[in-house]
Amino acid sequence: MKRILGRIVERLRRLGAPFVIPVAVAGLVLVVLIVVAGARGCNRGPDAESLRRTATVAEALRPSFFAAALRRLGGAHFRGTTRLAAWPAPAGGAAPAPGGVTTTTDVWLDRGGSYHLSELNDSDGGRDVFFTGRELAVALRYGKMIRRTAEEPEPKRLLEEALSGPWAAWEVVGSSAVAENAGTELFGGARATKYRLARSKEPLVPVTDDSQPAPPVGLRAWRGTVSVTSLTGELVIDDATGALMKADISAAFSLQQEGRPFRGAMEAHTVLTEVATTVPIERPPAEDLALRQRTVPEQRELLKGLSSSPRVSEPPAPRPPAAPKRRGGSRGGKP
Repeated sequence: MKRILGRIVERLRRLGAPFVIPVAVAGLVLVVLIVVAGARGCNRGPDAESLRRTATVAEALRPSFFAAALRRLGGAHFRGTTRLAAWPAPAGGAAPAPGGVTTTTDVWLDRGGSYHLSELNDSDGGRDVFFTGRELAVALRYGKMIRRTAEEPEPKRLLEEALSGPWAAWEVVGSSAVAENAGTELFGGARATKYRLARSKEPLVPVTDDSQPAPPVGLRAWRGTVSVTSLTGELVIDDATGALMKADISAAFSLQQEGRPFRGAMEAHTVLTEVATTVPIERPPAEDLALRQRTVPEQRELLKGLSSSPRVSEPPAPRPPAAPKRRGGSRGGKP
């Protein structure tokens, strides 16, 4: 391009029109700019708005992806309520009223990645967790706040656990769920995609990619016996970050536990507020973790007198036979 402009300017100079040179150069520069802009427009593909990527339902619900999406949002206040109930299936008649456990979770994540986690359940349990960069402060309900050095992956794991309510429901009903795209809407001033969940009328083909829950084993094996009887729900996923802005999932199902039939119900309701406006998380008042320096001596003292391995009792040794007594004789010792 520079060579072409140079040749044109040289020809204009040879023609003896020095007054035309500035005008010609300005015109050529303008033409070049228009051509370059047009070329960029042809090669850029979709516009910036269409490059906004919506995550799949399984991706948006996964706790690890959800936590990363919250950081991309610049922080937010997560409010979630999860309820799980299960009861033995009656032989006949109406089912008994299920008890269940309801857990309410609040997470405030600031722009710097620090967070405050507050979790309560209706069984009088709960916890408070503060992560402030290099420190982690944890207190069980009615307990003291204890501060210690934060070491990964514990802070990340605690945050993912707090955000896992919708994923826990998806693990139970995801194999029988169908997500229908219900269009786009504005949520918190940003464009988001809305999905409606329903129970599939036909059995779905199992998918073995990374977006699906792993097959349950051990104490979680009952999830593999779940048969969903009803499912309703709505999800709102941010187009730019893939963050789960809102979730409402309600389901009923049957299952088998050690050969016994059970019925169950599960609900998960979450919403994000204060997006990118969360107040910075401050270090809470807490006590330092007391490190015990004499662990081994104290252990030996407590275990004093106890053998590391049980002794096997040995049968008693047989006694030698007693000498036979002599009969007869006199007191004087003479026969």
